[in-house]
Amino acid sequence: MRKILTISLLTVVMSFYIFPVSFTFLPFFLNSKMIIAGFGVAAFAFDSVRKSSLEVSNFTLISGLFAVVFSLWCLFCIVFNGSTDTSYATYIVSFLTWLFGAYGVCVFLRMENGGPAGIATITRYLAFAGVFQCIAAVLIDNYTGISNFVDRFFDMGQNFYKMGGRLYGIGAALDPGGIRFSVILVMIAQQFYVNAKSGESNIYQPVNLVSFSIITIIGAVISRTTLVGAGLGLAYMVVSMLQLRKGGFITTRTLQLYMIFVSVIVAIFAFIFYFYIHSSTFHGYLRFGFEAFFNWMETGEFRTNSTDHLSTMWIWPTDALTWLIGRGTFGVFDNFTDIGYCNFIFYCGLIGLLIFSFYFIYTHLSMNGKFNDFRICSWMLVALTFIVWVKVTTDIFFIDALLLCALPDKIAEK
Repeated sequence: MRKILTISLLTVVMSFYIFPVSFTFLPFFLNSKMIIAGFGVAAFAFDSVRKSSLEVSNFTLISGLFAVVFSLWCLFCIVFNGSTDTSYATYIVSFLTWLFGAYGVCVFLRMENGGPAGIATITRYLAFAGVFQCIAAVLIDNYTGISNFVDRFFDMGQNFYKMGGRLYGIGAALDPGGIRFSVILVMIAQQFYVNAKSGESNIYQPVNLVSFSIITIIGAVISRTTLVGAGLGLAYMVVSMLQLRKGGFITTRTLQLYMIFVSVIVAIFAFIFYFYIHSSTFHGYLRFGFEAFFNWMETGEFRTNSTDHLSTMWIWPTDALTWLIGRGTFGVFDNFTDIGYCNFIFYCGLIGLLIFSFYFIYTHLSMNGKFNDFRICSWMLVALTFIVWVKVTTDIFFIDALLLCALPDKIAEK
């Protein structure tokens, strides 16, 4: 019972960090991520005093330097253009909030084994948090009592989601939710690969696959952006299985992994097919979440209503100065576009876009030296960053912050 309670608590903490939500009994600006970050600041100060040293990695310092440079450049752009939009001029604050929030999460994760958290522990609770959000979304959508309970304690703009008929969890909704689900799916795929190489497929792989499937299916209903991470993660898992072949031969362990993979996938598809036929609710979920695939099968066109609308939002500057330094405005109401690349250029120009791009390339790729077998995953995170900017402006530094605070594999192996 104690272990179940511990796992439940840590799952909620992770969920409140990556899917921030405000509380009805607290000021709106004080969301769950900020509360965890406040705890992280206190924990970091306590640990620093206890160790009589301020331990900050070079990776963290360089990432912070990128964040400072980007913030200063954005500040210059809005001052030069006479704008008051500080959306990204204060990005360093967001950086520090994610970073100290991640430290706070990792302090909580010490409860599981009494020591610092490694990448396996972090990924496990990322998966738990993703599954928790998906289950919560279905329960909120189908049970009025649960929906009323959530509305009573959490303030996350749910009236807007209800008006649009959108599925939402406790802080997980629309594109931000889908992008976080995508990151979780890539991380699950990374652990699938690591576990396959270490021979732990019997224990962990079915759990990985079931979690991956739940987040893909329900996450796509919450936000179809989830399918970006599902595609990257599935490709990652397939490649990882093919790499396990020795000298062109399939070993017994590899064959066992193939059987687990196929068995779980067949079971998931059987589940989907059964409920698609017998549940009108699930039928509607699938039709919405996988609209593009249904349109492709029924009309031969791989499209959705949202992608049709998005195709009209490719709006660019008409003068060279705006291309270089932007005009200090951000968002659909100022620039008439949701597309990330367009908004970045209108806000801080190509120079700002390049600084922000190199910042993420560095933070993602710098994890290669810290964790084993992470190279493919780091490039997947790079790809995910630039793919989602086609649809919306966001950042996925939360995963980098968690990895910066995680225990390195070389120490975890000892």
